[in-house]
Amino acid sequence: MDIKAFKETFDPILKDYVDIKTNQAKALLNDERLNSYIDYIQDFLFSGGKRIRPYVMRLTYRWFGGKSDEDAMKFAIVFELLHSMALIHDDVIDQADKRHNIPSMHKYIATKLIDEKWRVWESQAILIWDLIFSRVYELSNKEHNFPSTLLTKARENLHSMIEEVILGQMIDVDMMAQESAPYELIEKKNYYKTASYTFIRPMLTWAILADADQESQNLIIDLGKYLWLAFQLRDDMMDITFWDPTKSPFSDIQEGQQTYFTNYIFTHWTDQQKKILYNSMGKRLSTDQIQDLQKMFEESWALIQWEKLLQEYSEKSSTILEKISFENTLAKEWFIMLIKKIAKI
Repeated sequence: MDIKAFKETFDPILKDYVDIKTNQAKALLNDERLNSYIDYIQDFLFSGGKRIRPYVMRLTYRWFGGKSDEDAMKFAIVFELLHSMALIHDDVIDQADKRHNIPSMHKYIATKLIDEKWRVWESQAILIWDLIFSRVYELSNKEHNFPSTLLTKARENLHSMIEEVILGQMIDVDMMAQESAPYELIEKKNYYKTASYTFIRPMLTWAILADADQESQNLIIDLGKYLWLAFQLRDDMMDITFWDPTKSPFSDIQEGQQTYFTNYIFTHWTDQQKKILYNSMGKRLSTDQIQDLQKMFEESWALIQWEKLLQEYSEKSSTILEKISFENTLAKEWFIMLIKKIAKI
């Protein structure tokens, strides 16, 4: 199934689990305002996420001939909860007002308070993060229908992913204090926050649980790297060309994020343009300022360079797929479609 059909199948399973945990937490709190925060976890989880992590997990599971979707879906919930947890943290750090066209967690909590006590609503959002993390721990340590030795390795892989995404976020926050981050640091940040977190570790989880040989695992790592590079370039590009309706234009720059495109300007363009970009980083921009920035990026040839790289990474992902022996040929077809979707604008 494609990612849209997968989401329609996966979301009810995720909701059943979240409903149980929501009712448990609300019974313990028994407080109208605090219970509204717990209820908002559901709104946040089902506000438009793509479910790409559980999707690539399922494709990999099918890749190795897996037939019990029930087992796959249950373990996949862990990765989707982790993703929502990371978004809540990310929004607090970036002071983001919205996520998927609804208020971010801390901004929603702020609407429930009489005064704008930012420390209270940010603190509550962090505690919601902690609550979701406890559920990740609970789910990942439950008994699943896999050999215990493989399950232990899968949990170790999951723990590595958690550490990597936190370290990637530390790099990301530190770069906000830098005038121009080097390409290598941007790449390391994106590797931890996107490659490992979105593709490599979720896919490796099912390779491990399927007891895949080391050669297959190495191919998964290579495939995940190029899927990541294409995915990240596409995401960065969408921020400066207004393609994503769920994000404010130039939100990365307004949040002070260092991307491949900001690095390109700082590395290849004129001192005047570098100054304009530097003075825009981490600030609220007017419509005129956004239009001027978009024109500058277009004139810099950054977008043309992006198109070439996106095509290159997509082709490399497809080449790796041809080296892989699939027990389920449909899984290969859906991987090819995923690559095309990531590469398409």
